[in-house]
Amino acid sequence: VEDANERIVGSIVNYACHPVCVYPHLPTSISADFPGDVTEFVERAEGGVCLFALGAAGDIVPYQRGVDAHRQLGRAVAGEAVRRLQFIETSGDLTLKAIKKEIKFAAKQPVSADGEERAEEDEEYITSEMQVFRVGDIYILGLPGEVLVEIGLEIKKRAGLERLFVVSLSNDAIGYVCHGQAYEEGGYEPGSATRLAKGAGEIMVKE
Repeated sequence: VEDANERIVGSIVNYACHPVCVYPHLPTSISADFPGDVTEFVERAEGGVCLFALGAAGDIVPYQRGVDAHRQLGRAVAGEAVRRLQFIETSGDLTLKAIKKEIKFAAKQPVSADGEERAEEDEEYITSEMQVFRVGDIYILGLPGEVLVEIGLEIKKRAGLERLFVVSLSNDAIGYVCHGQAYEEGGYEPGSATRLAKGAGEIMVKE
């Protein structure tokens, strides 16, 4: 976003990677991690306020960890953002729209000590919402939970929009949202880290 003198008022960076560079090296109760470096670097270079929107990063983590790593990753992402900002064409004539939609997922049934599923009527479904903001030809899709990258890529593929930002952990934290294959493979995300039953990712893509 620019002012009348073509100075940047605000920018947004959308990137998919868990912000866990400092974990477990430093306390993480409050930490901006590498997104803090991204926004600080962009603001210094270009001015204005820079926002960071986390992409579908459910199964993407930094390869390197530590204080140095979060600075390196943050500056690398910021450097790419600054490069791209140089070539964005702006216009004073644009469309602003927003829409939201309820989304409902089947909940996992709790398992008892003997391995049998226990039905709990109050946890049959988990309800949340999705929303889309349209700013000109840019679409910002807000999804609840920690969405696996395969789901984000499938949404982009089906949407057929050149400028679509997929933003996870938007408005709600419902655990990991996984596609069917992840449940078959097993592991942390579709296991203890989510209360959503198999099929959640496919529901999200469809909705």
